[in-house]
Amino acid sequence: MFKLQIEHFVWIAFSATTFISSNALAQSQVGPAFQRAAVVEDYVLPDHTGLKPPVFYEPWDIMNGIRRAEFGADLLSPRTFLPLFDPRPMETQIDFSLVDNPFGFTPLDPIFQGPLEVPLRPIRALEHLLYEQCSTMSNIYYTLVLQSLSRTLPGEGNLAGVGRLDVNFLTVLAKTPGLGTSAVQILFRQHNVIGQPSNWTPGGASGSYFFMDSLQNENNSTLNIVSFQQGLLDDRVVLSVGKMHPNQFFMLNFYANDESRQFLNGSFDGNSVFQPAQGTYSPGFVAQMIPCDDIYVNAAIFDLADYPGDSFQNINAGLYWAGVEVGWTPNWLGTFSRYNVTFGTTNAGNQSYSGYGDVTGIKQSNSMIGFLGQQQIGDWLGVFAEYGLGDSTGAVAQQELSVGVSIVRPFGRPDDDFGIAFAWTKPNNNYGNEIPGSEPQSASVLETFYRLQLTNSLQLSPDLQVSFDPASGDGSPVVALGLRLKMQF
Repeated sequence: MFKLQIEHFVWIAFSATTFISSNALAQSQVGPAFQRAAVVEDYVLPDHTGLKPPVFYEPWDIMNGIRRAEFGADLLSPRTFLPLFDPRPMETQIDFSLVDNPFGFTPLDPIFQGPLEVPLRPIRALEHLLYEQCSTMSNIYYTLVLQSLSRTLPGEGNLAGVGRLDVNFLTVLAKTPGLGTSAVQILFRQHNVIGQPSNWTPGGASGSYFFMDSLQNENNSTLNIVSFQQGLLDDRVVLSVGKMHPNQFFMLNFYANDESRQFLNGSFDGNSVFQPAQGTYSPGFVAQMIPCDDIYVNAAIFDLADYPGDSFQNINAGLYWAGVEVGWTPNWLGTFSRYNVTFGTTNAGNQSYSGYGDVTGIKQSNSMIGFLGQQQIGDWLGVFAEYGLGDSTGAVAQQELSVGVSIVRPFGRPDDDFGIAFAWTKPNNNYGNEIPGSEPQSASVLETFYRLQLTNSLQLSPDLQVSFDPASGDGSPVVALGLRLKMQF
């Protein structure tokens, strides 16, 4: 019975969103997508860094309460986009001498003038063309992480590299007065493990409970996001449907949400109590609402039987996660402030999976609650704290607490970042115990990193993690030394 209800719900959600969107496109000013006209004097590219605090699309203290709530909800409602079906108010004239910076990035202050700017000019020129003539923002980068472990389990290697190519596109189709933004988002990733088998992970190799490299996925190539959004009431309500990540909408930590440039450990973004909903990309339907100033509400339901390497073939398995998050974004100290409480319920538990992406069909009902606070203090210091509490039948953990600090502009360098964070976790009955039925032991981890802007295209980040009380092995702490290199195309 529940399978039929889930199928009907997804079909109704998709049909309703499509109907609203078709009406929005019909009402918008549809014109030639590639029409050329005179150059508009004040036409400028937006800030495309993807950074949240402390680099905003607009200063926090001049945002109104609605805009702050949209920002806190991470709504895809870009203000500077010209919709795809509107006439072009500019000619696209690519000057290859002006495309040395990554597309859309504000001027950087690198240590060196790197050698990659000239060979990357054709790609960046194409990104400008896509933006100006196709209303498409792109974000393309490659990240390589090398990690060495102080000890491993018998037969496991202690040194490996993980590479990942990210290709992101966001196309704004229309902006309709009285309704809002119609947009499509796509994220493709290609993963490689270097020097070890494809299923090697630093946590699995050392016996640590923690996922110490969130960059990794054992699937070689994955279509992680393919989604459509439609705004209503001038984007005060936004509906999204497709393949997405629950962490886009729940327990999102702006100081730790990007493993290519922030913390590598998965415990600092999202919360292990909310797993597996916080660790996968899967089909779902999301409603985001801004009821009043400085308040947002995100509600969603996701299918948990499909993983990043899957399409939609397992949607009938009947595993789901549903949640509601209420967030508050006050203008404290004139800087970024975001506090939220999140409720979730699911029928996917610690016996629902036999391995990564392998569904057993066993259903276990459990619920969870989480709290997350993030606060920017001045121009250089950001702090966060989060706590999750759930049932012992949860897929990964019963409790998790994490706290952290982010120092931006260390040593006066505007594009560098320093982070340090600590997490404590009480795993569920499938983790941290060698004897069935025994009480699982708690575990904790400390991570610190420094991100250095080497050139306009390259960032280098030394990373150190110490995992205490690992679930397997001789019980001694596991130290993971890492070096991360990110290249922005």
